[in-house]
Amino acid sequence: MRKKQIALAASFVIFGVLFTLPVLAAEVNHSPCLCGAKITPIQGGAKSVYIAEVRYSDPENDPPAKVEVYVNGVAYPMRLVKGKPAAGIYRTRLTLPVGEHTHFFYAEDIRGASERFPRISAKPGPFVGVGKKVYNRLPILTNGGYHEDYVTGEGVFTFSLNYLDKDGQKPKAVRVVIDGIPSDMTLHLGSPANGIYLYKTKLSPGPHAYYFVGIDDCGACVLHPQQGVLYVPSVEEKGNLPPQLRGNKVEPAAGTPTTVYTYYVEYLDPDCNPPARAEVYINGKPHQMKLVGGKPSSGVYRYRTRLYLGAYHNYYFYFEDGNGGFCRYPEVGYFHGPVVVK
Repeated sequence: MRKKQIALAASFVIFGVLFTLPVLAAEVNHSPCLCGAKITPIQGGAKSVYIAEVRYSDPENDPPAKVEVYVNGVAYPMRLVKGKPAAGIYRTRLTLPVGEHTHFFYAEDIRGASERFPRISAKPGPFVGVGKKVYNRLPILTNGGYHEDYVTGEGVFTFSLNYLDKDGQKPKAVRVVIDGIPSDMTLHLGSPANGIYLYKTKLSPGPHAYYFVGIDDCGACVLHPQQGVLYVPSVEEKGNLPPQLRGNKVEPAAGTPTTVYTYYVEYLDPDCNPPARAEVYINGKPHQMKLVGGKPSSGVYRYRTRLYLGAYHNYYFYFEDGNGGFCRYPEVGYFHGPVVVK
């Protein structure tokens, strides 16, 4: 008898659980889904009309109690323009004041479940300009500075700046103003609208002040820093280093009086100074040499001539850098050649 009572009680419990499961399942209310949320155009003028649009859908097929777009924290109700209330596209038309705005979308179904897009923060835009003009976002200048370039020579400084235009437009100009003199910078890395710009120059001894200027495609001008100037620590006056000569040769090593003989030498100046004098002394007489390869401050110089008969021709090179530095090569004595025969 007791076993029958236990079995009967268990059957009631199972029946109760099965009966209540659909009720519990029906009470679960999922949040609606927001897809394709956007405002167009994202850039325009104060006279433009902006369309906010979002697709609303609900897992339980619940229609919305509200669908809204918030611009700068202000709610604008949206209405169904396509589909069904529980699965359709909602829109609203907006007119906005001049300036930069932010927005997000919010929906709530009739049973109180809600969804926000994006779930945190807000999306940038629209960007509204004056009248019919498209809003122009000012460029952003960052990481302005300099470094001394010891590779190219003492006293040579490289100024660098990061330029960013959020509208993606190429700037009219990016400049560095050093001691009141503006100089155009060139793109080194990245794109014109988002890149690193450089300018190289040699600074004279003493203190220097500088700042940067960015001018976008609309003519808007931004300074970095916004106030005041930046300073280069005082550039010290450094002594002039003498030039160096190497790699001498004469071609051909032998010939006749009608042969053209060519004298070569390589000139190198540590201070990047071109030569003020570049001469080869042949049999004691100076002759002006000309640059035939490389840079004036680091290049190959040449002189061509005919010679009279003799086996005892000699020569040496003499260069001056114009700043008191000079070099005789060889330091003493002569190079011998060429041999001139009949």
